[in-house]
Amino acid sequence: MPLRPLGLGDVLSGAFTVFRRNARVLLLWSFLLSGIVGLLTQLVSSLTRASLQTRLFSALDGGRDAATVAAGAVTLFALVSIGLPFLSGLLRGFLVAPIAVDTGQRVLGRRATFRGTWSLLAGRRWSVVGWVLLQALAGVVFGGGLLALGVGFVAALAASRASWGWFLLAILVLGLGGGVVVVWLTTRFAFTVPTIALEGRSVFSAAAQSWRLTRGAFWRTFGIMLLVNAAFAVAAGIASFPLSAGSALVGGVFDPLGQTSASSGVGAGAVVLLVVGALLVIAVQCTADVLTGAVVTLLAVDRRIRTEGLDQRIAAHLDTGDPADPFAPATPLPAARGPWGPSPQGWVAGPQWGAPQQWGPPQQWGPPAPEPPRWNGPDGTP
Repeated sequence: MPLRPLGLGDVLSGAFTVFRRNARVLLLWSFLLSGIVGLLTQLVSSLTRASLQTRLFSALDGGRDAATVAAGAVTLFALVSIGLPFLSGLLRGFLVAPIAVDTGQRVLGRRATFRGTWSLLAGRRWSVVGWVLLQALAGVVFGGGLLALGVGFVAALAASRASWGWFLLAILVLGLGGGVVVVWLTTRFAFTVPTIALEGRSVFSAAAQSWRLTRGAFWRTFGIMLLVNAAFAVAAGIASFPLSAGSALVGGVFDPLGQTSASSGVGAGAVVLLVVGALLVIAVQCTADVLTGAVVTLLAVDRRIRTEGLDQRIAAHLDTGDPADPFAPATPLPAARGPWGPSPQGWVAGPQWGAPQQWGPPQQWGPPAPEPPRWNGPDGTP
């Protein structure tokens, strides 16, 4: 990584270099933390779709215990569609920590092993877990408040017998407003986990540091993260085509009456296609998670270079070994004050112009000069 402020090309090439030179360790972390749960989510959601559809149809037919069947179907849908992705998202949030540690070691010219990465996270793991859980709690509270606000709007509009256009407008405004708030907060706190992993700060101190680092760089950070996530979403969408085709076969789209049995070969082929598609999606997702974590870490490093002179600390560490940990929180130097206000960090304020200056006698360099002869006589004799 060049020891200077990083551009977009530096960030992207650095992320791919980090992945290429330690792909085995990073993919192992990604698979253990998000890949396994993601694979289970893909397979369970696809295989239970047909069962869920059958239960809903039986409840709609008005048979015996229709309410119980419908409640069970809704509960199954919530567990499959919300619970497993939520757990996968929590583990994916923790995944940024080992990726940040490996990226920091790569910046210093070192290569971290799987066990070494875990050792470097000693004393920082629970802070990462605390931040992930705090994010989940904030999401639940914010989502619940937004839902309550939407229900209140709908109830008020229904009491006033407004037209359906007002209902749609209220839902649209709430959705867009909530989305803007979520995106803004996500961007401002994007560097929290890399800060915990690299600097060893506590949860709230790391969140405050992320807020400071993104001050004045919100749109740049948001644009790069949006570009990276959009590119990986397209790649994941292409990779998920076999999974979608297998889900369609398992769900009975090509055989809605259930006339095709597994003995005809279509059922077994659909299951094989489903498993292969799920593995392909998880492989792409694991790679995308690693690259995204490396990009976020390099963006945090770039902001520290621009605001704290981290590049000079890294260069000093590589040359002399001091400081021992260049990523540790930097101690700000006391700013000297001049009449123009606080001077930049590390500079010494000059004299205060306008105040009387006391100038001493001029310094004499070398031996004193001989005195000129004195002409006193009328005839010019000394």
